[in-house]
Formats: sequence, structure tokens, C-alpha cells
Amino acid sequence: MKTLKVAGFLAFTSLKRGNFGVMLLTILILILVTLNLLFVPSLLRGLVRGANDKLKDTFAGDIVIESALDNPLIPNTNVLIPKIEAIDGVVAVTPRNNMVAEFRYENERTSGIIYAILPEREKEVFTISKSLMEGSFLNLNDRGQILLGLQLAGAGNSNIELYSRSLKKIHAGDRVLVTYGNGIQKSYTVKGIFYSEFIQTDTQAFVSETEFEAVNPLVTNKSSSIRVKIDDKADAAIIIDKISQLGDGLRILTWEDYAGIMRSMTDTFHAIDTILNVVNLLVAGITVFVVTYIDVTNRRRQIGIQRAIGIMPGCIAIAYLLRAAFYAALAAILASLAFLYVIMPVEAKYPFHFPFGDVNLVLGFSALANAFFILFCAAIIAAFLPVWIALRIKILDAIWG
Repeated sequence: MKTLKVAGFLAFTSLKRGNFGVMLLTILILILVTLNLLFVPSLLRGLVRGANDKLKDTFAGDIVIESALDNPLIPNTNVLIPKIEAIDGVVAVTPRNNMVAEFRYENERTSGIIYAILPEREKEVFTISKSLMEGSFLNLNDRGQILLGLQLAGAGNSNIELYSRSLKKIHAGDRVLVTYGNGIQKSYTVKGIFYSEFIQTDTQAFVSETEFEAVNPLVTNKSSSIRVKIDDKADAAIIIDKISQLGDGLRILTWEDYAGIMRSMTDTFHAIDTILNVVNLLVAGITVFVVTYIDVTNRRRQIGIQRAIGIMPGCIAIAYLLRAAFYAALAAILASLAFLYVIMPVEAKYPFHFPFGDVNLVLGFSALANAFFILFCAAIIAAFLPVWIALRIKILDAIWG
């Protein structure tokens, strides 16, 4: 206890009589390091959340049910869907059928997948109906009409990623020639063009289930897949287990399983975050090390005299560690306040825009704790090293230089 009191007194005296400019510069650098430690994980977290939400809301849903049998179609969907809807935590269910097709407009042609949908159910599971940039969404009994994604249509927007592979200049109201994978060829009026900003979704086309059954009568009361939207607070594992009990021959996937590319992207972002944290650790450590080393060097004689009059080396070391902890604590508090009450509100008003939409910063407790931990570790270790080196010098050598 006495050691801590002496160390605290030495630390306070050092701060009080120290160079104010050096102390201010040190704290400012540590604030910048802390802001970087908070900003990068928050941006990556927001990026991952935005991409995942877009994937679930426009492409996969929360749960995807497919056939596990040789027959790729799920039978008796009119019986299966009400049973799924009755499960606690299930918000909405929609069936889909699909077929590969070729699309032609004037001199342009491209290929893609046509999905057969029940429009009203589709609106309950997905948000595509809210992403229309031309025309209107499909109705249940629409015949001879089709909905195209922007990456498929082009719509004269040469800035999109797949414009060169699209139909380029087709718009709502134009007619497109579609050749289905089963050989049937039909001309459709483009009822609408949507842009969800998720490239896998925007390369798709949609027709009503009524229209699709006319092209392929074998899919009546059958589905290629069933998409399920669940409550945010529901346990997906429990719902999947209950769905699996409804019948044999079902393969049930989460949205993560269905679109593995997002998992790879998330892993990549975590790797980037780790690398940047190491860089920030080095910057913080070098800053504290240099400041402490210069101070210890300039006060080598004073440290020698302190040891000569009976102050224990441990007290001197702890005093420098307390000073480094003060720098780190003050920088962490100021940086956190600036991040929470300045940076995040400004970014929420002017969000970053990525290919799949706007992204907001998401600051979690783990990111905050991680930033504080890294900063304190860097400060303590960096402050200890030069003090430890100085305390190994003999007292007379320290006093006389």
C-alpha cells in the first residue's frame, strides 16, 4: 500500500511538472489511435450487417427449404406452407419456382434465372417490391408480364457493374423475348425494373406463379424452394428443427449456408480488422515508448538520486506505469465521447455508400472493450520497457552519467 502511495505521488508530480506540450501531443496521438480502433471495427461491423440484411431481405430470406431427394421439387406445398406458418417465430413464408432462361431485346441477349412468385407472399418475406425504379410490382394473376433486375435489364444505366452483359436499354413497357430452359419461347411486357443494390438479386427476373405454371405445368402445387422469414428474436435452430419434423426429404438451410460468399467476406473483414489492430497497437506502443524513453533519459540523474535516498525501484516503475495509464485512460474517454456524440451522428446523417446500399457505423461493447484493452496494453508495456532499462543502471552511474 505504501509503495502505491509513493508511486502515485511520483506520478502526480511528474505530470504536474512535466512538459505540457509533450503531454498534450501524446494524448492527441493516443486519441487518434483510439478513434481508429473504434472506427474500423464499427465500419466493418456495419458493412457486414448491411450486406447480411440485404442478402436476407432480397435474396435468401432467413431460412431456405429445398428438396433433399432426386426430385428437385418440394411436393404438396399447399399443405406444407400452412404448417410452417403455424410454427412460433415464423413471420411469413413464400414458395418459389425457378428456371434458367435466355433474354433477348433488340440486338442484345443475356441469360439469367426466372423465379415464379406469389406476389403478396413475396412482399411479406422480401423487400424487392420497395426497390422498384421503373413500373410496378407483379400481381397474382399477371400473364405476359415480367419483372427484371437492373443488372439484367441495364435500363440505360451504364454505371452498373454488369451493364456490358445486360440488355442495356430495355425499360418498363418494352417487350423482351424469353427462351426458357425447357425450350418454350415467349414474349413478355416488362412491368417493372427493380434495383435492390445487391448484385445477386438484381440479376434475377420474376413472373407470377400463374404465368410460370402455364409454361411448366409440372410445377403445380410444387416448389423449387420455400423461403421463410422469422422474427428477429426467434431462435433459428429451434425453428429449423420443427420444420424438419414436418416431413422427410427436406433440406433446410440458413441464409448463411445458402450464400456462403457472405461468410467468406465476413472472415476477410475480421482478418483486416485484426491486421489494423496490430498496426494501431504498434503506433500506440511506439508513441508511449518514445515519450517515456525521452523522459527517462532526461531524468536519469533524478531517478538515480531517488534510488539513492531509499525510494524502491518498484515505486519508480509503478509511477511511470501510472502515468502511462493516465494518458491511455484520458485518451480512451475523450475518443469514445467524440466517437459516440460526434462521429457516429455525422456518419448516420451522411452514411457511407457501398455497392449494396448505405452503411452506418455499428459500435458494439466488444469493440469498445477491445479498443480500451489494446490501448492500455500498448501503453503499459511501452512505458515499462524504458523504465526497466533505466533501473538496471547502477545508482552511481545514473547520478554521474
